[in-house]
Amino acid sequence: MPNSTRDYLETLLTRLCVGAGRRRRIVAEVSDHLAESIEEERRGGASPEEAAERALARFGDPRALAAEFNADFVRHSLTRAAWALVGCGAVTFAAAGLALNTAPPARPWPSPLVFYAVPELLVQVAVVCGLNGLFLSVVAPWLRGTALAGRPAALAGRSLAAAAVALLPVGVVAAGNLRPSVPFAERLPLAVAAISIPIAVYAGLRAAGRTSWLGPARHGEDTLDVIAAACRALADRVPVAGRILRFAEALWRGARRRAPRLTRWLDLRHHPWRAAATTSVAAGLMIKAPDLLIGDPDFIAVGIEAVAVFGCFAVLGGLLGLRGDPARDTPEPERAPVLTG
Repeated sequence: MPNSTRDYLETLLTRLCVGAGRRRRIVAEVSDHLAESIEEERRGGASPEEAAERALARFGDPRALAAEFNADFVRHSLTRAAWALVGCGAVTFAAAGLALNTAPPARPWPSPLVFYAVPELLVQVAVVCGLNGLFLSVVAPWLRGTALAGRPAALAGRSLAAAAVALLPVGVVAAGNLRPSVPFAERLPLAVAAISIPIAVYAGLRAAGRTSWLGPARHGEDTLDVIAAACRALADRVPVAGRILRFAEALWRGARRRAPRLTRWLDLRHHPWRAAATTSVAAGLMIKAPDLLIGDPDFIAVGIEAVAVFGCFAVLGGLLGLRGDPARDTPEPERAPVLTG
């Protein structure tokens, strides 16, 4: 192998930011392709040195090639972490629901309030964060036909990190209640949560820490921009989705003409935190509406649900790049707030 080829492979090896085993496989694969390309050039009459130079020129800068491999590795990590966190959140959500509808343990750790409130609050936030990360890293790139990079990648990483942080206390509470005094039917989902949450949290935090490899995140699309682009891409592919999109836009225009102050208050693009707080209180009251109708309101439960919904909405705020911008709040928008650019 010519010295230039060895230098190329050494540079590639040092620039790769993946695991040792993956680095060896990548370098071995590139080495095989280079050898084939060099042999092809030599069969065409080139000298060994000329053949190596032409082959290396076709492969390009080893630093750029390593960056491509690193980016693919990060995207794969984000995808795997998103699925892990969403799946873990769903299982934990089921476990939390089972705990709320069965007889409580004799002495739940660390206290009955924490045993019930932590899963009820944090699991909902974790599921929403995980779903946003899954959408940004998997669904939107597939619909749009573009690779995840830049600001959307950073937002996906933040979402997965938030899901991991929200799940971690749930895992601690689940592990603390794995005692013989807890009924087996309740101890089993707690054990699943205690085992799976640390794995999902590790995957989410590791993937979030690598998103900087996919480019700068200072400028670019926020979460609603990605949602809008994905909706348009889906509308172009599926006629039914296009009709639904046009109906939603027409509905929002009509609502904006009839109730401009209300729609501006609820417009996530105008003021995301104000819209999130209003929707959270309304959702908390609606969830507990049956109790209100029978005259037995549980305002503590209403408050818990409102806080949970607000935490879920927070992922559409500053955490995921959505910034309040009055300049975007035009008097007569052409599209619904989620679909405006």
